[in-house]
Amino acid sequence: MSIKYAIINFMKKFFCLCLSFIAIVFSLYYANLGGFTGNSGALSKIGLTHPVLFMIWGTITCIALFFNLIVGYMKTKYKFYIPLLIIAFIGMVLTVTNDFDYSQKSEYLLHCIGSMTFSIVMGITVFLLFLLSKNYRLTIISGLILTGDLICLIIFKETAIIELTPIFAGYILLGIHNTRRERKAVEIK
Repeated sequence: MSIKYAIINFMKKFFCLCLSFIAIVFSLYYANLGGFTGNSGALSKIGLTHPVLFMIWGTITCIALFFNLIVGYMKTKYKFYIPLLIIAFIGMVLTVTNDFDYSQKSEYLLHCIGSMTFSIVMGITVFLLFLLSKNYRLTIISGLILTGDLICLIIFKETAIIELTPIFAGYILLGIHNTRRERKAVEIK
């Protein structure tokens, strides 16, 4: 491995960690505007009173997760994640451009479809990265976090802490994955 490659590789990892840190700090600031535990603190509900901050939050979240996933998947030979990221991006665009307002049924529906699309596709993309990289410990942890978060979402409805848990876990687990030494990925036969 050349020094040039090592420096570029380090810079990619450092850049992803910085993006994740910025996204976590902004998410905490944004969620603090509505409270972390009450239903009024749901990220989309905060977006009704702070639409510009909601768009900024969505943009920062997308960028941080996407760059981390791109760096993670570059360790493998798989390219199927690209259409998944496009689908997730469309989901986030629908989420931040349509109000979470019950009185505007079509916008509310598009917002919910976008939010669910982004959440599900990103969860699957992160989970598959760990699985295909043979990082079974992170695969199990991410599966447990996604399952636990879904159960909490069903029981307690939307709250900032429930919505941010899988996103923050994604930042942390992707950071761990991306900064570890490369392992041999599963090959397609």
